[in-house]
Amino acid sequence: VDVTLDSAYQTIYGCTKQEFDKQVGELATNVSSALHEDWRKTRLNEDGTFEPRWKAIKDQEFITSLNSNQLPSNIRVADGKYEIDIANSTYNQLSPDWQYENKEAGKVASELVIRGQRQYVSIHNQVCWNSSYGEYLNREQVGNKIHNEWLKRNTWAKGGELDVPFKDLPPHEQAKDIDQYKIAYAIFEKMQQKEQAMQNDMGMER
Repeated sequence: VDVTLDSAYQTIYGCTKQEFDKQVGELATNVSSALHEDWRKTRLNEDGTFEPRWKAIKDQEFITSLNSNQLPSNIRVADGKYEIDIANSTYNQLSPDWQYENKEAGKVASELVIRGQRQYVSIHNQVCWNSSYGEYLNREQVGNKIHNEWLKRNTWAKGGELDVPFKDLPPHEQAKDIDQYKIAYAIFEKMQQKEQAMQNDMGMER
């Protein structure tokens, strides 16, 4: 039997791979931003400002695009090197190298959510661990995927205390991984509700 990638996706997810990737990408964009905003809260002062967190910019293409005579307030030159205040930058204001971690984490969490939602809708016999439909994997399976992908991206952690299976992580480290999924799922539900509301409005206008 000749099985194409698209036909496999149609069988498992009820859509083509292009449609699947598009849905993951749309969700991931929002999730990546939300993950950064979630981190920024750790730098929030009582007066509503953010404690600065300056980091060196390594993306040369981004540096070349800057006007050194008119830098935005979240970028400075220190000791001859360009730095960005990641705490006082939205996700879209970050340089690509400082978007990278949340961008990739957002993709992983979003793909888990979309895979689960589409498989549930397609199969109808799975059990989600935190909602009536959606991600059918259990907590440890979700954590394993997110943590293993994080280890692949962050090679500096190899051999360290975080270079262990998800189940062996301290509870607060496990929570960091699971929170990424929860954030992605919450955003997915909001996007679904918004889409449904738009469809309802269009129906009323007919």
